[in-house]
Amino acid sequence: MRKLLWLVVSFVMVLTLVLAACGPAAPSTPAAPTAPTAPAAPATPTTPVEEKPQQDAVKLTIEVVPKYGGTLMLSLGEDVIRFDAIQHTTGGPTIDLVNQGLWAGDWTKGHAGGYGTDETDWAAQYDTFDTKVGLLAESVKWTVDTEKNQGTIVYQIRQGIHYFLNPASEASRLVGGREITADDIVFMLKRVTADPKAYIYGSNPELRTANITKTAPWQVAVKLPLEALITGIQRLTDSTQLVPPEVVEKYGGQTNWKLSVGSGPFYVADYVAGSTVILERNPNYWEKDPIGPGKGNQLPYLSRVQYLIIPDASTRQAALRTGKIDQMAGIDWEDAAQLRKTTPALLELEAPDSSWGNIAMRTDMPPFSDVRVRRAMMMATDFRAILQSLFGGRGQFHTYPVRLIKGYEAMYLPLEEAPATVQELYAYNPEKAKQLLKEAGYPNGFKTQALMTTAQVDYYSVIKDMWAKVGVELEFMVRESGTYTSLQTKKEHPPVTRSGNDGCCLDRFFAMPWLAPGSLVNTGMINDPIIIKSQSEQRLVALTDMLKARGMFKEMTKYLLDQAYAIPGVSGYSSIFWWPWLKNYSGETTVGYFDARWPQWVWIDQELKRSMGY
Repeated sequence: MRKLLWLVVSFVMVLTLVLAACGPAAPSTPAAPTAPTAPAAPATPTTPVEEKPQQDAVKLTIEVVPKYGGTLMLSLGEDVIRFDAIQHTTGGPTIDLVNQGLWAGDWTKGHAGGYGTDETDWAAQYDTFDTKVGLLAESVKWTVDTEKNQGTIVYQIRQGIHYFLNPASEASRLVGGREITADDIVFMLKRVTADPKAYIYGSNPELRTANITKTAPWQVAVKLPLEALITGIQRLTDSTQLVPPEVVEKYGGQTNWKLSVGSGPFYVADYVAGSTVILERNPNYWEKDPIGPGKGNQLPYLSRVQYLIIPDASTRQAALRTGKIDQMAGIDWEDAAQLRKTTPALLELEAPDSSWGNIAMRTDMPPFSDVRVRRAMMMATDFRAILQSLFGGRGQFHTYPVRLIKGYEAMYLPLEEAPATVQELYAYNPEKAKQLLKEAGYPNGFKTQALMTTAQVDYYSVIKDMWAKVGVELEFMVRESGTYTSLQTKKEHPPVTRSGNDGCCLDRFFAMPWLAPGSLVNTGMINDPIIIKSQSEQRLVALTDMLKARGMFKEMTKYLLDQAYAIPGVSGYSSIFWWPWLKNYSGETTVGYFDARWPQWVWIDQELKRSMGY
């Protein structure tokens, strides 16, 4: 598919005039979905359907030099709820493009418009340390002192980066466009590890004891207990974005869009709640185009990025079909098939969907404190039926807590390699589930409640019908996203809800907060000494041998699955579509860990757009 798609791109560039008359060549229709095998062999019930092979891209025969200007039109499915990353490690579009962290994913390690190394596709939230590139930090190094049981991270801060000065913004005028300093970085790191309002403070309490100091004019050091070192590398280096100290001290942070001040490629120029967010180009941005015919050019190319807030998915797709937006991700298999028919000029990348996670069961209260009940719930879940009914039969069953992604094979446990006691959990067996419930003291089943958002209702409806067959009555507690998250973080959620893990960010296995006691996102309230010990050992090994640590995680997965701490997710495929006039774009959703920075590298071929009638 990728080969065909990039062949279309090449064809468009060479034959623009022809396309103006007849439109771009239609991409071939994907092969029909492969139906899952019947559950006749419970020993190997959940071998994932093989992903479509990713072929090498066709090299462009004519290099088109990027051009400046134009507006990238995108859509959001919900309103912007925060402008300060302290509230979460996943910033969102305004934070990712305005406020920067110490390092992030290296765009050139992906396809990068046809000029990258294709080590990854950046189609999910990958977090491998070997695909990072420095942002506010020129370099990141760490050392280990086993005698003192201490680790040290050293950041060499990049000089010459300035906050953007927007004369129309009171907060920006307060900062005055000054240069970012090592003191700013110290302030940032202390803020996320010491402020109770900070997400990292709650999700990773082991980082609260970090000793953060400026050790040279442009150097910052962080000392941590050895076991917390690798978590600190990930969270402090990649999951923390800089907000000027002046803005925090005077206003309490970027509490609204008018207080947004950063050093990124864009700045927030306007925001109308429920309608639109407009980001304007930072003309003094410090980064250069790293690869391709535009190598060395100052970024970004775009004059503006505008997000239209469109809650309804069908309306967003209509905006894509009519060229009102340039790109859209997360389109499910049914809608993707329709788009291929109605709008064949669109380019597409299909990738495993990570949108549905695992269902957590509170282990700190009956009935799910009993492993027999949890195992019964897995046996009462027909994973194949979910795959067929919701995803057209194509996809994979997760071996909790991760899913299979290229490059992460060393830590993924195929079901055929799992113990028989794990394999039987994936084989739909309501009779065995009833027997386990009877042994646990629930011969007639029980009632329980599940917390969810509106978007999760369809998935839970399938689960509800399945569990009813073994006497378990599942009641729905549907809440909007803000209340939903608040109930989870305060641990006021009912016995069943989504797990904090969605099978992404696989290199964070050493920091998985959904398995850590006391973590905000440990919705299953898991507190298992065996897992705690294993992850402690993995963290130490990962500092010097990441591949070996991944293998240790794979081995731990056998025990983790046997405890049935969650109902593993089932995921299919989703598609990313974009118009051919969006150049230097290859289907990226995030470049690194939840980092939606890809607009800084793309450009709009406005001549091609006009020639296609838009």
